[in-house]
Amino acid sequence: MLTDYELNDIRRFIQIARSGSLTRAAAENNIPKATLSHNLRRLEDALNVELFIRKARGLVLTDAGRVYLEHCTRILATCEMAASAAQCAHSSISGKVRMVASAEFGTSILGAAVLHIANTHPGIDFEAHMYPGDALLLRQIDFDCMIYVGTPPDSDLVCRKMGTVSYMLYASPGFCERFGMPETVDQIRDLPGVLYSRDNMPEQWKLSDGSKEIVIQYQPRFSVHDYWMAKYFTVAGSAIAYMPDFFTLYEVEVGALLNVLPGYRSEDIDVYALYPSYRHHNPRIMMVVEALCEHFDDFIRYPGYSLISNV
Repeated sequence: MLTDYELNDIRRFIQIARSGSLTRAAAENNIPKATLSHNLRRLEDALNVELFIRKARGLVLTDAGRVYLEHCTRILATCEMAASAAQCAHSSISGKVRMVASAEFGTSILGAAVLHIANTHPGIDFEAHMYPGDALLLRQIDFDCMIYVGTPPDSDLVCRKMGTVSYMLYASPGFCERFGMPETVDQIRDLPGVLYSRDNMPEQWKLSDGSKEIVIQYQPRFSVHDYWMAKYFTVAGSAIAYMPDFFTLYEVEVGALLNVLPGYRSEDIDVYALYPSYRHHNPRIMMVVEALCEHFDDFIRYPGYSLISNV
């Protein structure tokens, strides 16, 4: 039976399963839809099994399809591991690494991490994708390594702690000139702020002075679901914002933002690198995970680019 289809058919099946439709799979992988359809039909004919249920909005895996997907994913991972082992024997590590992160910090953490590793390992290519936080572990996303901020839900993924981040209050110099630099928590109450929502839940400004945690009150003027937008309004001088320390370090260093109430900060939030257990013996993936954990403080606090010349 194995001679009736090719390894490429299995690869195309996985791409279709991850995308949920032939059309999306064709667009995401730059493969003609007719080619994908041919691969799938040949595979189902050879197995004599229906792998998908065809519906108006796309394709849904059958029970047999879900079981087959699990085994096929491991098959391809084994093939990749064999290729990496051969490359290591040839004293080089090369190939592609698929990395994902939540949309909240995808550009800043994931972008900086990928850039850091790419600069030191020119033989590795990267796919970097961001997803909503609630979708990262719920959708059938194909990845080699996931960067997850906060405590990840229970899963079969291997979890490695990379480091921690914390939140503080920030405002622009112009904002502080106009409203005055707040010196107490109560002075924040009447100031315009940026309300950030995650998964439709407003984020509370929880800070501690080292002895007790309090929730800071403010006047929400801007409501956003993207930290870059929150930082935009803050740098522009229109509001005060509650943002992660690493996310604002560059703006603080160049004088675009000031730390408000520097004696207060949130509790530490852990950041993890997650990867499928069957990737554990893949030297390329393990090298990436080790680099993420070892150099977290290096890349997390530097965006990898410069907007203002140091000259």
